[in-house]
Amino acid sequence: MRSGWLAALLVAGCGGGGGNSGGHDDAPMTAAQAPTEAAQAADVNLLPLVNPFVGTKIGNPNPDNQGTGGAVGNTFPGATLPFGMVQYSPDTGYGEFYGFGGYNYDKGVIQGISLIHSSGTGCSIQQDISMLPIVGNIASSPGTHIENYQVGFSHANEQAVPGSYRVGLNNGVNAELTVTKRTGASRFTWPATNDATMILNIGRNGVGARSAQLEIVGTDSVQGFVETGGVCGGGGYFVYFHGQFDKPFASFGTYQGDTVTPGSRTAARAQNNGGWVKFAGGGQVKLRIGVSYVSTANAKLNMQTENPAWDFDGLKSAAQATWNATLNKVQVTGGSTDDRTKFYSALYHSLLHPNLFSDVNGQYIGFDNKTYTANGWDKYATFSGWDIYRSQVQLIGWLAPKEASDMAQSMVVDAEKGGGGYPKWPTANDDTCVMVGDAGAVIVANLYAFGGRSFDTAAALRYMEQGATQPGTRSRNCETRPGLADYLGHGYIPIETPNLWGAAASAEEYALADSAIAQFAGSLGDTARRDKYLTQAQMWKPLYSKVSGYLHPRTAGGSFKSGFTRTDGAGFVEGDSAQYTWMVPQNYRGLFDRMGGNAAAIARLDEHFTQLDSGPNSPYAFMGNEPEHGTPWAYAFAGAPYKSQAVVRRILSDLYKTGPDGLTGNDDLGATSAWYVWGALGLYPEIPGLGGFVLGSPLFPSTAVRMGNGRTLTINASNAGANGTYVQSLKVNGATSTRTWLALSQLDADTTLDYVLGASANTAWGSAAADAPPSFDAPRTTTNASGFFSDFEAGIAQPDWNDTADFQANVGGFCCGLAGMETSTRRENIAHSGSTALMYSGNDTDATRSFSYNKVFDVRIPVTASTTLSYWIYPQGSAPNSAFVAVDLIFTDGSSLRDSGATDQNGVRVHPEFQGRGGRLAGNTWNEVRSAIGQWAAGKTIARILVAYDRPDATGTFRGFVDDIRIAP
Repeated sequence: MRSGWLAALLVAGCGGGGGNSGGHDDAPMTAAQAPTEAAQAADVNLLPLVNPFVGTKIGNPNPDNQGTGGAVGNTFPGATLPFGMVQYSPDTGYGEFYGFGGYNYDKGVIQGISLIHSSGTGCSIQQDISMLPIVGNIASSPGTHIENYQVGFSHANEQAVPGSYRVGLNNGVNAELTVTKRTGASRFTWPATNDATMILNIGRNGVGARSAQLEIVGTDSVQGFVETGGVCGGGGYFVYFHGQFDKPFASFGTYQGDTVTPGSRTAARAQNNGGWVKFAGGGQVKLRIGVSYVSTANAKLNMQTENPAWDFDGLKSAAQATWNATLNKVQVTGGSTDDRTKFYSALYHSLLHPNLFSDVNGQYIGFDNKTYTANGWDKYATFSGWDIYRSQVQLIGWLAPKEASDMAQSMVVDAEKGGGGYPKWPTANDDTCVMVGDAGAVIVANLYAFGGRSFDTAAALRYMEQGATQPGTRSRNCETRPGLADYLGHGYIPIETPNLWGAAASAEEYALADSAIAQFAGSLGDTARRDKYLTQAQMWKPLYSKVSGYLHPRTAGGSFKSGFTRTDGAGFVEGDSAQYTWMVPQNYRGLFDRMGGNAAAIARLDEHFTQLDSGPNSPYAFMGNEPEHGTPWAYAFAGAPYKSQAVVRRILSDLYKTGPDGLTGNDDLGATSAWYVWGALGLYPEIPGLGGFVLGSPLFPSTAVRMGNGRTLTINASNAGANGTYVQSLKVNGATSTRTWLALSQLDADTTLDYVLGASANTAWGSAAADAPPSFDAPRTTTNASGFFSDFEAGIAQPDWNDTADFQANVGGFCCGLAGMETSTRRENIAHSGSTALMYSGNDTDATRSFSYNKVFDVRIPVTASTTLSYWIYPQGSAPNSAFVAVDLIFTDGSSLRDSGATDQNGVRVHPEFQGRGGRLAGNTWNEVRSAIGQWAAGKTIARILVAYDRPDATGTFRGFVDDIRIAP
């Protein structure tokens, strides 16, 4: 970490505490020493290139884009610090659509100035601890009639710079705001008047405060709390404050509901309450106010510690210096002023959240509502899980590993105190249950992968596993993975599963999270868990219909949802099948193979990007929302990175602007802004839990990234800009490269990327299969094992393949538009042992020759003379051909068990046709099949286990189950 940045942060009041308060010590693991930082360019003044107003008004007039929080960034323009506890910003309304950040650029009034905001949510949140400077008396209650006191203003009299904000109100009051990490500092200047009044409208906030309390203390101080819900009103928390003015009160009063009480010092705990204070003669009045989620005493301590001297100008300078040092972590040069403004405005908005949650003494409130002390680290809160896991937290990990480590540790202790599962969208010390998936697990894995390594990784993996394997695991009142039992039992989540938003979307999210867990486990050296979760990460595959070519919902019986159209949003979340089909970044190779190969996938991507931001029920892209954020980079996996380069450049140019209308969708606590940062750098962290980047084309001629590991990444791009969309060539530290993937481990030392860009596509660069970024399918066994067993229960070997034929002819789906033989795990109360078995089903469509040999496991097992195979099979009597199924083995020399002549304990060949003709497999019951395969295959090595159907002389359906497959030495 650069010493200048650290010094600025310390001046601004950053830092974790020690403290001796109650609760056990949640200190993370000891951090390793970072390498000495290489020589770097001097800081330059980047603050003029940041426009905090970006995202404060509608950016896309398309009415189809209004259903996901509006086509507006919902940002706020006020004063804050990187990841600070306080966001001191004006409010043009409370909880209003197109203004969930508190500020709608198109409104010309201010109803309050509050201390707590979030940037870019799609529904109401915070706006806690509101105040409003007016000239006049209090007649009607501001708690119920704030519109009577709102004050007009003009943007011509407004200025926002990172770390500070100023507005001249139409009533003659000038309001100036700045911050430290845990406090707000303000300077209000009234005209000469005896009606200089500050309304403290603490019972009013964005979600509707559940209660609030105000005390007017002595002649110059106020304190109290707000009790409220989190994002979208979910969950609940208390936030406390203590403020002090530098001028004594001339008079004061309180209100509750419609009742106004001059001279009262206390607005008791209630709704729609607050108070006011007056200052004789008007003029300049300073306010310092501390915030805490623990107590008013801690709020006062934060205030006294971080703002001891009333030095508004000094604090403002320190806040701006902190931001300038932070922004200088990425120095871009060249390019247009507009592009640099877009870039630094995006970088600024990317680094606002999550937020500091522990006080200067280290105290914080846990998810169990008890007070704990963070010793040697800082507690963070407010994670917009579903949004930020895709690219924003990776940026934090890469640039700020200390903060990233503390954020990961924060999530771990939230899981510990909240019920064993990671929170979905925590606000303060409660989960809100907002959005779907298991975002917390992905956040922790990504923070680790990109540099945040100093936290309790063993506990982190333990809570990941608990959420991924134990149905009912919770974070406070929120189930970590609703529908998990069905996900594990069916290999997908049936659309009729209750208490679940978006069955198909949730299954895809769980598979993506499982992929992140696998990468995290692998990085910790736990290869067994890595392989287990890489296998589980393929549970998107049963949702892929070979008939439609899209992922879409299925019923519990296995049929795909009837009446399918690719623009149907049923089963999805803020999107449709056309958009969610691409959301498998862990295994694009597997998706493209199902689509028919690279050429077919590229053609479909081309059609998809005909429009860039067409809303949630469209066959085209919806880049204003997060599920599609990775899709533009998918071309690189198909050997056409030049098409990614073109699409990304269109998005950077068309969907982002420099003004208040600069975002076409919610910024979602920096998620949308982070996408711009990565796109402009020509890097994208596509694969969940894996440190590395898909490479694109840089927007700027020169970029220097001061990475969190103390090293510098230099990106030079000859011909960058409007005429430099396409990569012509690349050198990595002087060596020519055509690879479109850059592993983060390649950046352990100072690294230089030298691009040559051009106006025409170089279709050859990055097109070879070896150039593509990695895809992660189920692991294929390459190590010899003496035997094998699976009962398809959690924690035991699971299928490497789902519904995948090794070879087949004339076998269709069992019903309902299915295109082939199915082989995937199910929980249908028919298991031979436990609760899960492998279901098989299909439809024989030809009376002369029909078969399907489906891949299930890849293994490597040498066969000895004593090796045996055994399994249990349950043919369902309702389907006439159910008994014509057997477990088959493929050997490394290409031969098979079915052709070896091997027989079972009854002398019947272990071949699906002969098993069916043998008459010994009873319907609707479990039958054991045993074979001493060593008599026929000794000396061979088993490479694959299959479940096969084969009947040459009849048509008809088949369905049943296989369980307890065992190969014993």
